[in-house]
Amino acid sequence: MEPSDSGAHYTAQSTSEVGQNQATTNQFQAYYPTETAQPSISKQIGGLSGHPMTKQITEFMKQRNVIYATIISVLLISAVVLMFMIPQSTEPIEGTWIKADGQRFVFDDDNGFSNQIYPGSTYDLSGDDLIMTSTVQIIDNNQLVTKLIVQTVEVSFSDDGKAMWWIWQSVAVDNEFQQLDANACSLLIKTSVAKNTFEFGVNAPDYQSDKPSICQ
Repeated sequence: MEPSDSGAHYTAQSTSEVGQNQATTNQFQAYYPTETAQPSISKQIGGLSGHPMTKQITEFMKQRNVIYATIISVLLISAVVLMFMIPQSTEPIEGTWIKADGQRFVFDDDNGFSNQIYPGSTYDLSGDDLIMTSTVQIIDNNQLVTKLIVQTVEVSFSDDGKAMWWIWQSVAVDNEFQQLDANACSLLIKTSVAKNTFEFGVNAPDYQSDKPSICQ
């Protein structure tokens, strides 16, 4: 009996079909997603932490924190320096005061001092010592002359800061000292308490207990 070639024909046909199937599979394989295992979240985070860009960002943040800390330190130091540079307030002398005769004295916060007699003067308060410096023009022998007047007093304030006593120390006109009465004292009251001589007379007794002993 002659051998049948149907087996060979089947084998060849099967091989051809397998090849075609493989070719078809390979042809469309690019369109199919690869079935590879996805990395876990912990591995992803670990990979990010070791990434060069992550290291650069970390270093940048550290440097930025150092810069912020430096800026804050400089600002704090500057604020402290400015506090010491600001001149101390001359309170409670700042404000407008009135004497028993109605004369008013104005002491500004910029060390300016004025009254009806000596406008545009300056003052300096150091502790209890008040120095008032004035430049005035007067008529002397029908001539207009300029005089420098320096008044020095020891000041004492009432407990509420509304009354002030002047204990006269010296008055110099062009460096020539003038004669003063012994234990000469003057009471001044802030205009917030007494606006005229009548109110001055009414309120002055209220400060009798604060009056310095040298003015008794």
